[in-house]
Amino acid sequence: MSTNKTSSSDFPITVDDRESVMQNVASRRKARRRRDAPAVWQLWISRRAAAIHQFVTTTLPTWIRYHRQHLITGVMSFMLHLVIALVMTFYILPSAATDGLYTLLVTPVPDREPEFVELTEVVQPELLEDHNLNSTLQQVAEVIDETSRDVSALDMARDMELEIVPVESDFEALAKVGELGGRSGFGRQALLQKYGGSVESEKAVNAGLHWLQEIQHGDGSWSFGDPGPSASPGALGTTDMGATAMALLCFLGSGHTHRSSGPWQVTVRTGLDYLTENASIERGAGDLRGDYQGNAGMYVQGIAAICVCEAHVLEPRDRKLTRLARQAVRFIQDAQNRKDGGWRYKPGDSGDTSVVGWQLMALQSAKCGGIPVSSKTMQGARQFLDSVEADDGAQYRYRPQSNANETMTSVGLLCRMYMGWRRSNDALERGVAGLSAIGPIRNNIYYNYYATQVIHHFGGDYWPKWNAEMRKHLVSTQIQDGPATGSWQARGPHSAAGGQIYQTALSLLTLEIYYRHLPIYRELQNTDK
Repeated sequence: MSTNKTSSSDFPITVDDRESVMQNVASRRKARRRRDAPAVWQLWISRRAAAIHQFVTTTLPTWIRYHRQHLITGVMSFMLHLVIALVMTFYILPSAATDGLYTLLVTPVPDREPEFVELTEVVQPELLEDHNLNSTLQQVAEVIDETSRDVSALDMARDMELEIVPVESDFEALAKVGELGGRSGFGRQALLQKYGGSVESEKAVNAGLHWLQEIQHGDGSWSFGDPGPSASPGALGTTDMGATAMALLCFLGSGHTHRSSGPWQVTVRTGLDYLTENASIERGAGDLRGDYQGNAGMYVQGIAAICVCEAHVLEPRDRKLTRLARQAVRFIQDAQNRKDGGWRYKPGDSGDTSVVGWQLMALQSAKCGGIPVSSKTMQGARQFLDSVEADDGAQYRYRPQSNANETMTSVGLLCRMYMGWRRSNDALERGVAGLSAIGPIRNNIYYNYYATQVIHHFGGDYWPKWNAEMRKHLVSTQIQDGPATGSWQARGPHSAAGGQIYQTALSLLTLEIYYRHLPIYRELQNTDK
């Protein structure tokens, strides 16, 4: 018995079945091709990339080759017009605007972001003619302008004997000019009468400037070791940058600059040229120490920095001085000890109050000229002063382990004044009272120089008594005859190092106290409060 089996081959495939199968296969192939095809956006990007490649590699180079001459001419024309526009800007815009533009274009950006410190706000010097002065003082200003070239005792006495009483609006005008506003001829006349200067004190200043002028070297420098005939040399014989800066400060203190007419112009110009030519600039920092001796290095840096900063304030259009002042400040900031916040003999040394005082005065002078000072630098300096204060800030030591004394107290209190202490601060009031009780010390001009500034800034009842004693002492001890006429004999601490130039410079700066700086705590309605 057999079983019949069937297979698919036993059923024939019709034509319709074959066509159906073929259609299914074709539709599956089309669907697969649609899945494998790129998206529309991919095709668009591909076409754009090919077009860009074609433009960069073929079209643009070809266009540049055909228009090369036109491109060169256009760029050169643009640069030429830009230079012309800048030159015209410096001539047309006012001084403050051009100085700011110059600083923006050529001053390198410091490594640390500079911040303004909380020192007394001042403004750039302006012409006194810009302010409304009463007619009497306008006449005095004209008289001084005419007679400033003749600094003989007779003419100076004649000018000082004019019966003129400045009014409050005149001091308001000086305040608008800035912290150094008293150094103009008008300012000196007004402030001498306001704060107790005299014919004799101004005669002494002019005699001292004459002596300094006579002993200046041909290259514009002064030397502690070469003070001229009949004068005592100092041990710092080759520290000429320091001697030059101290001498120049005396001329600048009376408002005499390298651009102002008068008998001192060449003296100041050649002295500033000497400082500039002997400064060492490295990485944006200006080392003004020169060939110093012993421990004088940072003393010289501070004093010379004050000098170039004051010259910049008085002559803000001198861009060479502006640049050097910024560089000198940069060196001081870099030289600060990072742990205690002070300065001493060499960059990075732990601090002492004496050296710190000169550096902070340099930074204050920089601020007067709009030169930025890092807030970190000032925070460090404040930290150092905290470490050397005694009696809760009314007295100061040389170093943290030392005993307080009157000289370092005068330095410390002056620094505190410039760093924001109010006149009502209890420690400041007690410190000033202590200095007043001691009074000027005959054989310590270093103390007298700092303490006179402290008492002058503080004002009140302390100043008239201090001024009368200090002025009388300096006028009476100035040499009156011989080759050293106009100088002061070297006496007291530090005088052996700086000799007669050091003693004379600090004496002159002390006698210029009336107009060298406007009082910090001035009140325009009553400057004695």
